[in-house]
Amino acid sequence: MNLFQKILRGLANKEKKIVVQNFFSLILLQGANYILPLLVLPYLVRVIGAEKFGLVMFAQSLGIFLTVFVDFGFNISGTREISLAREDKTKTGEIFLAIMIIKLGLLIVAFGILFLIVNFFTRFSVDAEIYLLSFGVVIGQALFPVWFFQGIEKMKFVTIINILAKVIFTALVFFLIKTELDYFKVPIYNSLGFIVSGLIGFLLSFKYFKYKLPSSKLIRQLLTDSFSLFVSNFATSLYTASNVFVLGLFSGNIIAGVYSSMEKLILAVKNVYVPLYQALYPWVARQRDGEKKHIINKIMPPVFVISTLITVVILLFSKSILSLVYDDSLITSYASVFRILSFISIFSGLNMLYNMLYFPAIKRYKVRMNILVFGGIFNMIMNLIFVQFFGIYGIAVIVTITELLLVFIGFYYFKRLKTL
Repeated sequence: MNLFQKILRGLANKEKKIVVQNFFSLILLQGANYILPLLVLPYLVRVIGAEKFGLVMFAQSLGIFLTVFVDFGFNISGTREISLAREDKTKTGEIFLAIMIIKLGLLIVAFGILFLIVNFFTRFSVDAEIYLLSFGVVIGQALFPVWFFQGIEKMKFVTIINILAKVIFTALVFFLIKTELDYFKVPIYNSLGFIVSGLIGFLLSFKYFKYKLPSSKLIRQLLTDSFSLFVSNFATSLYTASNVFVLGLFSGNIIAGVYSSMEKLILAVKNVYVPLYQALYPWVARQRDGEKKHIINKIMPPVFVISTLITVVILLFSKSILSLVYDDSLITSYASVFRILSFISIFSGLNMLYNMLYFPAIKRYKVRMNILVFGGIFNMIMNLIFVQFFGIYGIAVIVTITELLLVFIGFYYFKRLKTL
């Protein structure tokens, strides 16, 4: 009996149906997240070249920081609040509008931050249009209430709309990007896909709640409750998006592009368990704390086994994988970096089990925040040191060690919290 079947045995029939639907919707979404980039990224590397590809990825890494800022942790707290209030359409409407008002304010602040960066720092001002055009992704992400659909457990809409965004981007890239001079179109098409899907998701959500203007008290409460989650998510971005960002600053766009091409593949591996964790999260959040710990203990062994198998495959066939996907001699020459990063498959699956599923489900947001802040600060400081001596290899080693540390700390608190 596989992992998902074991978990489903403990669910009521209605809950089982919802979790299964959400799980397979998210599986389909992750499939699109893997397949479409594997089509687009090699094409972009060949057409616009490693240097311009690195520039585009560098701009995207800055966009990730701004997206985390605008999201402000509502991907977790918003999901939880909507899940608990989903039977009351008026209450869900009040929560929805409160979060969107907060996001609008944060979006304005985020653009102000970007505007200052591209106007006062030479490293960014020389390609200011690339960074500004990439901001459309932040707008689209802010508009799309994934947290709302996850809370009401209607993930099929998230799947359909997200796939639409990626299909739009993929089609535009293949049909309209033909030479290196077209590199500036990449952030335009990427932003367009996210904004279209964000608008559709935003408008569709109004079908599932009753309009109620939120009180200032609720807005303050949501900001307070989500602050630790925002800090956690920002810390997470320090050991994910910051790797390309630091390489771009110290080693140039070409090396940043090489690392980013491998990081995209590792991200696909890293997110293998995201559909399961996201599908289970609203249900797990409603269980008793003791039952939540039992669920995590059941998931842990198969996650470790499957992740280890994925790592072994990458270790054995790293050059073949890179050659098949990218067909670029420069990228393939750094296969040893890909091997180092392969261990993230093992560590991230367990890291997310504790920090993405368990601690948010028991509402231990500050515990999660402390763990991820430590990981983010450790990763950033060590990256800034190691990149100057070991370049891309130093970054790969540090990000892998960071994931391992997060597993150890997460497991420690998972065991310790039973006595708190």
